[in-house]
Amino acid sequence: MRIACLILALVAMHPAAAQQLTVSIRPARPFGYFVGDLIQARVDVTGPENAALSHASLPKPGPLTGSLDLREARLRETVENGARLWRLDLTYQNFYVALDAREIEIPGFDLAFSTAAGAEVAKVPAWRVGVSPLREITPQKQEEAVDYMRSDGSTPFVDEALPRHLAIGAGVAALLVFALVARDRAWPPFQRRRARIFSALANDISNRLRGSDDRELDAAIQSAHRALDTANGATLLSSDLADFLRRRPEFRPLQIDFERFFAASKRRFFGGERASDDFRADELAQFVSALARQERVR
Repeated sequence: MRIACLILALVAMHPAAAQQLTVSIRPARPFGYFVGDLIQARVDVTGPENAALSHASLPKPGPLTGSLDLREARLRETVENGARLWRLDLTYQNFYVALDAREIEIPGFDLAFSTAAGAEVAKVPAWRVGVSPLREITPQKQEEAVDYMRSDGSTPFVDEALPRHLAIGAGVAALLVFALVARDRAWPPFQRRRARIFSALANDISNRLRGSDDRELDAAIQSAHRALDTANGATLLSSDLADFLRRRPEFRPLQIDFERFFAASKRRFFGGERASDDFRADELAQFVSALARQERVR
């Protein structure tokens, strides 16, 4: 019976112990601070899940001592394993001008909570960090005043020529690519570029001549004549071919194809006959495609 009573007493005491407020302080580092440095620390307070922190008791940014300021206080509140956690991230700034390596005290503070048992206070104790001087107090005596100063370190030599040349080369290449794209899209100042008549005609004929209908072929040959007239600026007859090729030398490699096209067209529309060497649909499409390639040369 005594053992059973003892176990029941321990079980009854356990929830009460779990309801206590606990405080832990974790500084970023405990030493190595100089004048002007920021000192960071994290304060964790754990307590019962139903407890509430009074925000009015949080430390306020501002001067704490003559040589220490509180710059920032950030609070995060979470619930973990049935307990509530208040995590306070503090940032101080040290203005103490140390003459030797020593410790300074960070003042503590109280946090007020309301729990089921009533109002409670969690005391965050003061803690210490080590500070160091920027220079020694009594340096070794030197003959010249300039000897007390450390000489400037040598700076590495950086050759700026190669990066500059690479940047210039990349810029020129980018301008050339942009000019080519502008010419292809007829952007200013290339908006007056010759219209690509045969490129549009090649797409139209390739879609039109999918079957073997003679009427479609006749219409395609007539469309080719209209395109040649537009490229010439006037009606282009077989007798005008030499003058046209002189003015448009980019088409000169296709002179034989021109002559064959005009001869076949003349027989087809005016001779009343269908010769074996007349342009077939696929040959007409090849001729127009060749015209489209040649007009892009210029």
